[in-house]
Formats: sequence, C-alpha cells, structure tokens
Amino acid sequence: MMRRVWIAAVMLVVLMGTAGAAGEVMFAYKFEPGKAQRYRLKLDTRMEMSGMEVSQMADMTVAVTCASHDKGVYTMNLVFEKVDASNVLAGNKSTDPNAAGMVGKSVIFTVDEHGAVSGITPGPGFDSWTTVQQVVEPTLKSWYVYMPASKVALGGKWEREGYRDKAFSGTEYVTTELFTFRANGKEKGRDVALVDHNVTTTVGGTSESPYGTYKLAGSGKGKFEFAYHPATRTITRLTGDMETKIDMTPKTGGDTMKTTIANHIERELLE
Repeated sequence: MMRRVWIAAVMLVVLMGTAGAAGEVMFAYKFEPGKAQRYRLKLDTRMEMSGMEVSQMADMTVAVTCASHDKGVYTMNLVFEKVDASNVLAGNKSTDPNAAGMVGKSVIFTVDEHGAVSGITPGPGFDSWTTVQQVVEPTLKSWYVYMPASKVALGGKWEREGYRDKAFSGTEYVTTELFTFRANGKEKGRDVALVDHNVTTTVGGTSESPYGTYKLAGSGKGKFEFAYHPATRTITRLTGDMETKIDMTPKTGGDTMKTTIANHIERELLE
C-alpha cells in the first residue's frame, strides 16, 4: 500500500514538472539565411516645442532578409518597398520629400539572439541617408525588443536595466525595460505568446541642430505589447506608445525650451 502511494506521488511530481516545462516559452531571435520577412510599419510622432506643434506620420512596407549567420550574430538586409510620409507644421500638411527617395533603398545591420542591433550601414545609392538617418537608426535599434535568450514561464518576467545608448546626434539614453509574459493566444492561425513591455528612460547629452547646440535633460515612459511566435522565434505584432519630456538649453546660454515628444508605433508581420 505504501509503495503504491509513493509511486503515485512520484508520478504526480513528474506530471507537474512536465506541465510546468510545457508552459515555458523560449524567448530569443533566430533567423534563416536567405529567408525574407515582410512587415508593415506605421509611425506617428508628435512634438511640441515652446508652444509650436510639429507631427510626422509614416506608413511603410519593408522586407527584411537574413543574409548570413555567424556565431550567434545575424547579418540582415532591410529594403524599403513602400514609404508614405507626411509632415504637419502649424496646421499645414505636406508630403515628406524624403519618402520617395527611400523606396527601393536598403540598410544593412547585424542583430544577435537578444535583439542587440549594431553596424547600421546604408546600402548602395542611398543618397538621402544623412537626412533620414535620425529616423531610421533609432527605429532599427528598437525593432528587435530585448529577449532574455532563455525560457520563461507564463506569468514570468524579465528585465533589462540601465541600458545605455547614444544617438549619432549626441543624445544619450539610459533605459530600463520590464517584460511580462502575460498570456498565450492565437493570431492569424499562429500560437503566440503575448508580452507586456514597459519602458522608462532618462535623456541627457547634447543635440546639434541648424539652430545651435543644446544640452538635454529629460525622461520618458512607454507602454507596449507584442505577440511572439515561438515556433519561428519572431515578433509578429507590436503596438505601443512612448512619451518623452525634454528640457533643451542652448549651450551658449539662453532660455530653456520645454519639449514633449509622443510616439505611437504599429508593426505587423505580413508573411
């Protein structure tokens, strides 16, 4: 009798352990050389600076192809297939003249299984790169959200704390991100893991513009959600908002300009 109870208890522990393991998801990126993924990306950026409002909307389709893989690092090639963008200044809307120059152009970069992007380089003939770099570069750096490259159980969390990044303009960011594996779901026939992504950041450094050089001090908060497809280790959908408030003080002296930047993003895997 005691032996039967002992065997039943052991089986129960084994079954519980198996159920727990089955509920875990491996959060990491993996790409297949030669395979392309197409995305639709929508960006809406609104900025208010000393009472003046400026906004930019962009709707684009891009194809991202893995060119090669070496020791956990993937070399990627992104091609802009379609780009529609417009600007609104003082209530007047106009087509962004740089949009047409992006179509058909490419950007090369590398990314690892955690999502760290580096080596961003324009492809051949990208003549408008110096103009659009300030938009394309931060978009690519945040394209692959941070993955722990480990298994996480349903309801589990992971964090990236104190991540430092410096934009080419001289702006410095220190960011902390908290991720929560909130639920399992099904989207477009795919079994996906739904993850909440909260971001806090501080801003410093300097920024150069045609009007002078400014010292920056500010902070921001963001809330995002994404769907992750464990079978292909790909984010299939991402949406969210980020608001950053920055004080810009002229380096040569003068009044501080209070600036608020609100970003909304929607990204979806098309195929």
